[in-house]
Amino acid sequence: MTEKEIIAWLSRAYWLRIRITKLQEQRRQMQELAEGVRGMDYSKSITQGGEPVTLADAVARLVDLDATIAGEIMRYTAAVDEITAAIKCVDDERLQTVLYLRYVKGERWEQIAVAINYAWRQTHRLHRKAILALSEKMAHNGT
Repeated sequence: MTEKEIIAWLSRAYWLRIRITKLQEQRRQMQELAEGVRGMDYSKSITQGGEPVTLADAVARLVDLDATIAGEIMRYTAAVDEITAAIKCVDDERLQTVLYLRYVKGERWEQIAVAINYAWRQTHRLHRKAILALSEKMAHNGT
């Protein structure tokens, strides 16, 4: 894999975490709408944006969204496990730490630099070195 492909592979957890956060926000909004439906006359449909919404519709959408969120959380957990296992293959603990903080914890470069007590620029150098080390390990293992 190229450096860009490895970074994209490592970044999966970050993007899944963002997706989960957005889905959870969408669920909170749907929950508010469902609670609003409860206070209405149940014998009539509510029209929102042209489509009727009943309490049963709102609950069904929440259940579907909960299933989607649960699936994304499972994908996230699997991705974190794979990424963590790959990071552990790197021999240098400093490089492991940079990769872990960036791709598992999702920390910004400034936060990583402070955590490892290096300058921002040196943190980027370590990151590049870590990516190259991971690339070598993955090529060696046939991943």
